[in-house]
Amino acid sequence: MKFLSFIFLFIISTSSYAAGGGGGSSPFIPLNPPIVVNIMDGERIRHMQVIIEIKMVDPDNASKMDLHKGPVRHELILLLSSQDAGTISSSLGKEQLRKDALEAVNKVLTELVGEPIVEALYFTNFIIQ
Repeated sequence: MKFLSFIFLFIISTSSYAAGGGGGSSPFIPLNPPIVVNIMDGERIRHMQVIIEIKMVDPDNASKMDLHKGPVRHELILLLSSQDAGTISSSLGKEQLRKDALEAVNKVLTELVGEPIVEALYFTNFIIQ
């Protein structure tokens, strides 16, 4: 009986934590929906889809990020669509693109909010077809 009580309490506390009842707000924000752009591969047009997750300097700034998602996505679309498939096929190319994307996002947010509020940017999915 004690074992069943323990299991029940464990399930309740886990669901409470998952619902936001335990750990505070996360500094990570997914930038949904995925960004899909056309890129050039020599003479051929290819499609690139990326899913991006942004790490905020302060999790309390998530509402600012949400408010300005349109301009941020716009800037990322311009940056991503200007890439060459050959360059970003390597891990070094992807890493440079990640750094450029972080810089572009913070530039837009500095103009709109007055300070850079993004600490890091991660590609959690990166597909070129």
